[in-house]
Amino acid sequence: MTNAPLYDAAKERITALVSGADPQTPVPATPGWSVKDVVAHLAGGLRDFADRRFDGVESGEWGERQVRDRRDNSLADAFAEWDANLELARPLFDTPMGPVLVAEVIAHEHDLRSALGVPGERDGVEVRAALVKPLQQLDQRMRENDVPALRITLEHGDRVLGHGEPAGTLRTTSFELMRAIGGRRSADQIKALDWDGDPDVWIAALALFGRHRPEPFEE
Repeated sequence: MTNAPLYDAAKERITALVSGADPQTPVPATPGWSVKDVVAHLAGGLRDFADRRFDGVESGEWGERQVRDRRDNSLADAFAEWDANLELARPLFDTPMGPVLVAEVIAHEHDLRSALGVPGERDGVEVRAALVKPLQQLDQRMRENDVPALRITLEHGDRVLGHGEPAGTLRTTSFELMRAIGGRRSADQIKALDWDGDPDVWIAALALFGRHRPEPFEE
């Protein structure tokens, strides 16, 4: 599947998932945000992608601004904006930004599923697609910062991040890797995965957004 159908399918699943839920239900994967806030972030994020507005991404202020600016809106407002902004962002799905949008929506789908106690598909093409861009970004950062190469063994094959021969191996699932590098696991949880080698060598490099979750998160 290409990026647009993957995104559209995730949007449909999220819509069905949260339509009957309490919009104020807390979402522990994104502390301080409710179900409504996560949908508002997805809507506002699409507009920022379309406008090429990425200030505050590294600090986390990017998403917080979107939620803060829409705090008084309803869940219906968030869905209406999401629909409108999706049309603005349509051309992006056929660009290098497409896999980023897929990674974003799949991560937040599972945030919402965890909050509402409705687990979804964790070993399908959607989760693998959500790893495409994050792994490219981690690979580039590791090369730029001379972090020793790491072999990652997933259920569908191996991937080496970094330059040269791997100095260690991490064995995990695509879902767990997505959650680990996306800030939904603590450093201790990541270190407790199946490693060959000292995980401290790579733990900092595996934080896609510059930080791991301070406290453990189970789902």
